[in-house]
Amino acid sequence: MRNIVVGMMAATAMLTGSNAVAKDDFADAIYFGGPIVTMIRDGDRVNALAVRDGLISATGSLNDLKPLRGPETRMVDLQGRALMPGFIDAHSHVVQQALKFAVVNLDPYPIGDVKTITDIQRKLRQRIEEKNPARGQWVIGWGYDDTGVAEQRHPTRKDLDAVSTDHPIVLMHISSHLMSANSNALELAGITSETPDPEGGKIQRMPGSKEPNGVLEEKAMGFMLGTLPSPAPERSLEMLQYGLRKYAEAGITTAQEGGAVPGMLTLLERGAKAGVLPIDVVSYPVFATLDDATFERLAANWSTPARYRMGGIKLVLDGSIQGYTAYLSKPYHVQPGASTELEADSCGSDVGMKMVLGGDAMESAHEAQEVPAPDGGYRGYPNMTLDEVVNWLRTADEAGVPVLAHTNGDAATDVLIEAVKQVRKERPRPDLRSVIIHAQTMREDQLNFAANQGLVPSFFPIHVQFWGDRHRDIFLGPERAARIDPARSALDRGMNFTLHHDAPVAGIDILNVVSAAVNRRTASGKLLGPEQAITTYEAFRAVTKDAAWQYFEEHRKGTLEAGKLADMVILSDDPLAVEPAKIDQIKVIETIKEGKTVYPKNPA
Repeated sequence: MRNIVVGMMAATAMLTGSNAVAKDDFADAIYFGGPIVTMIRDGDRVNALAVRDGLISATGSLNDLKPLRGPETRMVDLQGRALMPGFIDAHSHVVQQALKFAVVNLDPYPIGDVKTITDIQRKLRQRIEEKNPARGQWVIGWGYDDTGVAEQRHPTRKDLDAVSTDHPIVLMHISSHLMSANSNALELAGITSETPDPEGGKIQRMPGSKEPNGVLEEKAMGFMLGTLPSPAPERSLEMLQYGLRKYAEAGITTAQEGGAVPGMLTLLERGAKAGVLPIDVVSYPVFATLDDATFERLAANWSTPARYRMGGIKLVLDGSIQGYTAYLSKPYHVQPGASTELEADSCGSDVGMKMVLGGDAMESAHEAQEVPAPDGGYRGYPNMTLDEVVNWLRTADEAGVPVLAHTNGDAATDVLIEAVKQVRKERPRPDLRSVIIHAQTMREDQLNFAANQGLVPSFFPIHVQFWGDRHRDIFLGPERAARIDPARSALDRGMNFTLHHDAPVAGIDILNVVSAAVNRRTASGKLLGPEQAITTYEAFRAVTKDAAWQYFEEHRKGTLEAGKLADMVILSDDPLAVEPAKIDQIKVIETIKEGKTVYPKNPA
């Protein structure tokens, strides 16, 4: 596609010579020699793209862009590789993910390589051997999943004592709502057989005994969080920088902190002020931790483009499907037994950030109650009352502030819908682009309402790959599991939607997210709800063009057009031309933020 401005320049150059282009208009770089996928529409490609002062200055053919080539212009030959807009992270938790990079990664297969509790023990021993910490120093792991190991249980204090009793050991569950500790850590936290369960939490006990088994649920983690060491501010900033560089390595040029508490906001603001954030970050403070002064700053500045900004308010209406805490309208397919440990939301919430920022996030946890179905079957519970949702939605609407509302279960979405009905009545607010985070079990009638009201679902399709078999066989049953993340149904209604990975829950690889939405294959290789599959272009649009729209930044991000930021990623293959089954095999070669390479740090 020929850029009009460049076309005029080229025509002038033919009449008057190349000096018709002023020196100040010469490009800093011109990219050519491979497919340049603009994402403006399906199949739209150009042969060359020019960058000047961090912006895309022109697109067209290489001949079109010749007038913009000056003596210092870098001519970047893609050598057959593809250039496309940088990926936009529609929902994750960058601060938690940054912390997770700094501790022992215990992600279960297929996210990671942990398949057994023995694997957990092995990885902890390896860390101790590699780091050789002094006696008494903490050993911290993150990401274990009791449903993702062969033993189908949490690692206990005995399991961790077998690794070491010289060091306090604490493991954070993949959901961030449970942790397991060894005897040393329990002693430091003052947790004994005489310690009562806190309201809204539970200290698990050994069978037939009051002796703690090491597993702490919800507010019981507060005992441990008050004991854990907090790194110096400089170290916290180093971890944040490293985490964001890993995001850049995944081709991401805009990231999200989708559940920020005060310490996280302070850290991100420090990073922005110091000028050390390699990519853009948008944060969403958690409603329960939001003070008046922060809300006023948010309301005044949320739409102002910046390397870091607050973008709205985060509401958490329920928990996670695989944790048996998502709030469903019908009972879980397999009811949780007496031995099943109920987890809380796997959205990667603020819990556990005491390890980085010293805040006790548990103080703000809502005291949820289990809600039985009419037939007595268990169906989870809400994390917020209807009145709470109504009040916060009204507050946000009156201030003109966007909202991210976490709902995994369809009953939680019903609560959100009722709140929208009460607050907005007959006056939809599509101008605020209210986002339903995860939206995994949205029904057809709920999608109808969302389409009419301008609500924006952000789907979590990696669940199909990572937990799809368990959703089908355990949590939801075949019929409901086939409809998780109903992207095709949303498209049928002409809805904008985005896709996300919810790091630190499921890694930061956007290409895996796209692959899951297109292919809908579970970890066992079985198709799950192929009727909800979307095309490759539709999936990539959801992590570029439509994700920019979700952030109110479609005027400056999401497509490769003149005047937009030169936020780009170079991929090993044309993403719209590869076989769908091979999308997750595409490699990120280089990530460019506002015309500057941020990955690799020193490109060859």
